[in-house]
Amino acid sequence: MNGPASAVQCKGVIKRYGSGEAEVLALRGIDLEVRMGELLMLVGPSGCGKTTLISVIAGILDQDEGECLLFGQDITRLPADERTRYRGQAIGFVFQSFNLIPTLTAAENVAIPMLINGMPFESAVAEARSRLRDVQLEGREDALPTQLSGGQQQRVAIARAIVHRPRLVVCDEPTSALDGETGHKVMQVLKNVAVGSDRALVIVTHDARIYEFADRIARMEDGRIVSVEQAERGTKENVP
Repeated sequence: MNGPASAVQCKGVIKRYGSGEAEVLALRGIDLEVRMGELLMLVGPSGCGKTTLISVIAGILDQDEGECLLFGQDITRLPADERTRYRGQAIGFVFQSFNLIPTLTAAENVAIPMLINGMPFESAVAEARSRLRDVQLEGREDALPTQLSGGQQQRVAIARAIVHRPRLVVCDEPTSALDGETGHKVMQVLKNVAVGSDRALVIVTHDARIYEFADRIARMEDGRIVSVEQAERGTKENVP
């Protein structure tokens, strides 16, 4: 492919749920490239397959057909322990449901990726506190998730996804619980940390307020990519 190298390449990706008469095709032959250094947004109606697609990209789900390469590597071919290790180092994921551990403080939740990667506890928590300041949670580092609002929990989840500086950050509705001003500040943090010449950011969103941060916008319908828009120029790459 011409242009920047690929962070992600999906070719003919199909994902099924169920079998027989109950079978549902969640992804119907997805072809998608995420380029190094870009912020790609996935948009489309609820149920069109956006969350399934980013889960395949991040190695949380396996596709049934096709391939999805992450920085040139098919991580589904790795042994389970190597795959887990690779994902822990290379990928940050912001879940729509946040997935915070209720018995850990905000700082301890954010520190988890670094602890998994072998960083000493005190160093990991210190780095976590710094990332929490980046998302405007200074003074809430020692709060438990139940002591935080939904928007604050969302920012903890974002800090956790970026704290270990992964090469690919994948976010599912990262601004859904945030007001406009806070959402823009959080998007700037995400873009600054997650987008560089050797990394990329993929965001699923319904929030048109943050489209301005995208380099390209891929639109999905019924498990397919139907168009890719160059955000800066407003041009479209139609997908058959």
